[in-house]
Amino acid sequence: MPIHLDPSPLDSGPQGNTAKRKGPPLKEGFITSARNAPTSGKEVITVIPVFNGEAYLQATLDSLALQTRKPDRVLILDDASTDKTYELVKHFQGIRCEWHPSPTNLGLFPNLNRALEKACESDFFHLLLADDLVAPDFLEVSCRALEQTRPMSFSWSDIQWIDARGNHTRYRLRDEKRASNKSNRKEFMIRESELNTVSVGSVMIKTGKRHLPCSFHTDLPQVADCVFYGELASYANELIHIPRPLCKIRTHATNMTHQNMQSLKAWVTDEWVAMQSVASLIPESPIYRWIRRQKLKCLFAARSLVKEQWVRKEQPDYAARIRKAARVRSSFPHYQAGRAAVRLRDLFKGSKQPLQ
Repeated sequence: MPIHLDPSPLDSGPQGNTAKRKGPPLKEGFITSARNAPTSGKEVITVIPVFNGEAYLQATLDSLALQTRKPDRVLILDDASTDKTYELVKHFQGIRCEWHPSPTNLGLFPNLNRALEKACESDFFHLLLADDLVAPDFLEVSCRALEQTRPMSFSWSDIQWIDARGNHTRYRLRDEKRASNKSNRKEFMIRESELNTVSVGSVMIKTGKRHLPCSFHTDLPQVADCVFYGELASYANELIHIPRPLCKIRTHATNMTHQNMQSLKAWVTDEWVAMQSVASLIPESPIYRWIRRQKLKCLFAARSLVKEQWVRKEQPDYAARIRKAARVRSSFPHYQAGRAAVRLRDLFKGSKQPLQ
């Protein structure tokens, strides 16, 4: 039972620090003195896993404080931060927050699994990384989209990419306020198998105060989200797409992707593991499953070539290791087909296109 003190004195950022946290004593479950507006109907909670989030967590909390439908609870799951995350949350007045610290650093996905354990405490469950933002009507629109569905169902919105300063990158999406629509489960799982995943902060899960049927695979530090949402879809009653850019995903030099780029397993070969894992869940005949496997081999080879291109100039040895890993896992015909597809893309669109 958390201790409630009222009033009282999370990209989730870099991970992997195994040292014990520094700073003030741990106070499990303290609640800040800000008051949330009362709501009626189903309960909504937002859980924010964070490690050393002082650079971006303020903006994330501000985006929750501006919601037209306030969350009933905001839980901060601190992963033994060593910066000023504690002080930031303690003094934040925009919305009431609960503090749940870990005495030692667990790592990103173990802390995300810790967050998933909270799903049964509400009717609607929202997981938000400590460096991402949501539009003011995200919670209202997401809950409304799921209103007539049965637990376990989930919705997801489109996203907008931003940089460390909050500026839009890649391209800017216009919000045309289009209506939500029911999504085909098989098509969703196919996209996840191709690593075209939804973003964590864009998803709302209608749990009906039930435990989630799956969790993040902690041995896949770069692509665990693809597998998780593929597995979740296999259990879900309904999947709802909200075709509006209601979530902003921040890219910066301290997030996990930048760290994982130096790990051949995490950045490259785990992708093939994730592809196979999700593809095995797709309901289809053996012949279509075989065809899908051939397509995924080509896609894996193509994605590996793009990564090889990114590092070739400064890390030629690493590029060679990526090339070898792709050839071993995709076989010669698929390897050549995937590389040919990338070269055609580069010919018409240029070689700096993001991975899709």
